[in-house]
Amino acid sequence: MTLDPRNTGEESSSIYRSSDPSAVSPQDSSKQPPKGNSAPFGNFRKAISGLKLPQKKSSLGAIAAVAAIAIVGSASVAASIIMKSGSTAQAKTAKTVPVATVTVQAAQIAPVPDVLELTGSISATDPLSVGSSAGGLVITQVNVEEGDYVKKGQILATLDSSVMRAQLAAAEARLQGAGASVAKATQPNRPEDIGSFEAAYKQALADVQNRKAMLEQAKASRMLAQNNAARYANLLKEGAVSEMEAQTKSTEASTTNSTVRAAEENLDAAQYAAQQAANRLEMARQGGRKEDVTISRATANESAATVQQIRAQIEQTIVRAPDDGLITKRFAHIGDVSTGGKTLFEMIRRGQIELKAQVSQEDISRLSTGQPTEISDGIRRANGSVFQISPTVDSTTRLGTVRISIPSESQFKTGMFVKGKIVRGNRSALVVPNSAVLADNDVYYVFVNDSGIAKKKPVTIGARVKELAEINSGINPGEQVIVAGAGFLNDQDPIAIGR
Repeated sequence: MTLDPRNTGEESSSIYRSSDPSAVSPQDSSKQPPKGNSAPFGNFRKAISGLKLPQKKSSLGAIAAVAAIAIVGSASVAASIIMKSGSTAQAKTAKTVPVATVTVQAAQIAPVPDVLELTGSISATDPLSVGSSAGGLVITQVNVEEGDYVKKGQILATLDSSVMRAQLAAAEARLQGAGASVAKATQPNRPEDIGSFEAAYKQALADVQNRKAMLEQAKASRMLAQNNAARYANLLKEGAVSEMEAQTKSTEASTTNSTVRAAEENLDAAQYAAQQAANRLEMARQGGRKEDVTISRATANESAATVQQIRAQIEQTIVRAPDDGLITKRFAHIGDVSTGGKTLFEMIRRGQIELKAQVSQEDISRLSTGQPTEISDGIRRANGSVFQISPTVDSTTRLGTVRISIPSESQFKTGMFVKGKIVRGNRSALVVPNSAVLADNDVYYVFVNDSGIAKKKPVTIGARVKELAEINSGINPGEQVIVAGAGFLNDQDPIAIGR
């Protein structure tokens, strides 16, 4: 199309809008300039929209004006790009400037004390429950209070024993009578009785002698009679005597045999009587019969057992300390009625206390009796020692029990929660200086040097020994840990390494 200078301004304007490639409609988003350069292009559009061409000008003038505006817009865009590049360079320069000068030290493997930390409650090594087996009796006296240290056998409380003491008096009286019966059965008779038995014995001996003499006489008479009978029998044959006389002598000889047998029986009877008299005399001298003595002694023993039983029951009404120890609980009160088996006092035997702690199966295998232990509750401290290690481990929890003795003179009391430390020698561990370990709400971390950049790494710590802290996880041996200046850093801060 040929531009005609005579055309009106409206036509010129229409030609400008249709022929200018830079005149982009604001709604055509696909042809908008990049957002990063939106300011220069916005200024350029404002300049074009604010331009008012004369109503009657040549087309050459319009073209010249459009060219001038394009030059101005290009210059503005270039200036904007140059300014943005300058600000980016400044930001990069500022970012590489160290925020702090720090010192570093390599994480290393070093020997550290092998310390096992324990927790648990203080308890009595040998707790004792003290009571009375006597039931249904009223407590009449209480002699100790909680906190008292008592000796073995010391009376702690007394129960009413008046009924038992009356029973004891009756039993002792019966025992006394039984004892008199035994004495009577075993002691000799009175002297006059013994004299009577001696006389009877002598009389029996004399009778024996008399019976012996009579037997001898009977035997002599039988011999004589037998001789006479034989002689008369011979005379009868000679006819010197009559048959009647010979028969009479024979009869006399037969009669003497009976007399001898009777004398022998009388002698046996006399000897038996003498033996009986001797026995009676011996019994009079020694005492009663063995059967009587046995019965009397059995009765006396029964009475003595009854007395001993009642005395034992009375002793049970006196509550004594079974051993030296510290009274921790007192349940006995005057006027209370005791119940058999009820605990009246609780005590710690000899005041010995301990810490019972549960440890893993790995740790329990590295313990031994006698190892020193430090016990503390944050206020009190004491040095104890391992005195017993459980021979078994729980099959469910895999934990075993360790018992640690605590000196009785320490200030710890049963029921207190404490912590314990057992030093088991040395072991190798990854360590860093304590000053390198920081904490944020119980989360521990360190900064490591990564080519001049501080990197924040969470860690888990173990034992702390003097200036070193054990690192269980989070970093590796040889990493450069920031020691001095770490507290002023943030993650990814540039740093300078000092000496």
